[in-house]
Amino acid sequence: MKIGILGGSFDPIHNGHLNMAIKSYEQYALDEVWLIPNGNAPHKDSDKMADAKDRLAMCELVAEEYPFIKTCDIEIVSKEYSYTYITVTKLKEMFPEHDFYFIMGADSLDYFDKWRKPEVIASVCKILVINRDEFSESDLKIKIKRINDIFPADISIVHCPKVDISSTQLRQKLDKSEILPTIYNYICEHDLYGNI
Repeated sequence: MKIGILGGSFDPIHNGHLNMAIKSYEQYALDEVWLIPNGNAPHKDSDKMADAKDRLAMCELVAEEYPFIKTCDIEIVSKEYSYTYITVTKLKEMFPEHDFYFIMGADSLDYFDKWRKPEVIASVCKILVINRDEFSESDLKIKIKRINDIFPADISIVHCPKVDISSTQLRQKLDKSEILPTIYNYICEHDLYGNI
């Protein structure tokens, strides 16, 4: 099966994340997209994030509404830092029969080579870069070539409409139009961000 991997803090998951999953699924004929909430992320302050079980539960609510979306708790249950190269390597060991497609934002291409062991990620996964009208096609091709000059990587572009919202903005002022009703209800019921 062709499996898209979409990681993030999902604090909370919103329409921007959902669009990335849907457009990747549609444009590259993926069988499934797995949402992988960050566990012990080295670049995040976990004390400021909603509890992992709540972030996973919100992803599971999205998966209930979209049959091709699944959730994966591989990072949440891990005690070590959740570096992407470790996660994708573990997934390939657990599911060698799957072809994995790592989904990332186009802005990350500028520093992808600075990630921890990006060549391992590229050896395990094809990479789908989400372009939210931020860069021209030619700009992205230049960035892709620059990475391929450093290490081999199968990188393709996903065209996705820009959703002008971030999880940080949503935590500060929840906008019902930016998240699924089930997510909004979950946030209210569990008083996750204390601002409603």
